[in-house]
Amino acid sequence: MSVAADRPSPYPDDFYGFRDVPLHIHLGMRFERPEPAEPAVVTLPGTDSVLGPGGIHSPAAVYTVAEVASGISVCDALALYGAGEDTTLVPLVLTRHTSFEPGADAGGDLRSRARLAEDPGAATERLRAARKASIEVECDVLGEDEALAGRLSARFYLRMMSLSLLESIAGQMVPGMAERAREVLGAVRAARP
Repeated sequence: MSVAADRPSPYPDDFYGFRDVPLHIHLGMRFERPEPAEPAVVTLPGTDSVLGPGGIHSPAAVYTVAEVASGISVCDALALYGAGEDTTLVPLVLTRHTSFEPGADAGGDLRSRARLAEDPGAATERLRAARKASIEVECDVLGEDEALAGRLSARFYLRMMSLSLLESIAGQMVPGMAERAREVLGAVRAARP
């Protein structure tokens, strides 16, 4: 998934609000995009507050990095390929299934390497046609020595719905979610040529 070099990245600089999640702040997660149109990298620092005995990250920490990076990948796919400029619908994204394989013990910083397991354009066409689709993301998490600390495969269910329906379902459960959906939808439309 890449964007032509002469076009600005369609991805918002705030990583869809992931860096503002209280757990992510508490853990000290860092979010960066080394190349503007390439996948985000999520890093969990190897600080004493998150490392377990022997200076090793727990499998739960590895899983958390992979899950967060996978969620950002789905948001990237939606931002890049969208559901059509003429839509008034917004996406609801739910994690449907995950499988996780722990790898080697890892100390130091953990770093994600996420990718869509399919062509995002094909998934978007399914979303446009049926207003719902499944998207699979694969994410490797590497330790500071570049050894594989774990691998996550996550299947997300996406459903396009009216903003008012999204607000009624999630607005009360996750304050600010509906407002963020409005902002991202507007930013995506503005970034398209």
